[in-house]
Amino acid sequence: MFVAGSDALRELGLTVDQLADPDVRSAVIRCEHPEFAAALEEGRREIDLGDGPMNPRLHLAMHEAVATQLWDDSPPEVWDTAVGLLDAGYERHEILHMLAGPVVDQLWGALREERPYDRERHLGALDALPGSWERERTSRTATKRHDDARKQARRAAQAARRAGRRPR
Repeated sequence: MFVAGSDALRELGLTVDQLADPDVRSAVIRCEHPEFAAALEEGRREIDLGDGPMNPRLHLAMHEAVATQLWDDSPPEVWDTAVGLLDAGYERHEILHMLAGPVVDQLWGALREERPYDRERHLGALDALPGSWERERTSRTATKRHDDARKQARRAAQAARRAGRRPR
């Protein structure tokens, strides 16, 4: 049941056993992410849900990669990590995002650095959870606050220019 939420399975009239089919898993993941599915249907390459722009196709693909790892139990440490994170009180969807981090690292290495899959690096990244996730979340939050403050200052300056006065 970790691969797909029970609500999505119920909405689509599916059973857990049907998740063995990667196409069914993909449909369930899209059902759980209607905003991304809608963006793809509209042909949008980016969507901003408040944390900055992201590629909906890539986001869904990362969910599919993690779902496949969990379903296939490959590597088994992904499942072990998921269970540990669940026991630590994290929610299922956030855990899926956490598990995607090491996948992204492996893909980035393969695409940008022509680095082959590094099992030890992958397992090390899994072992670093949830600490690495929490550090990244804190960093993202600080960056977002900084970006929001810059945007607010820029808007205030533009409004002041339009009103013919100097910004404060």
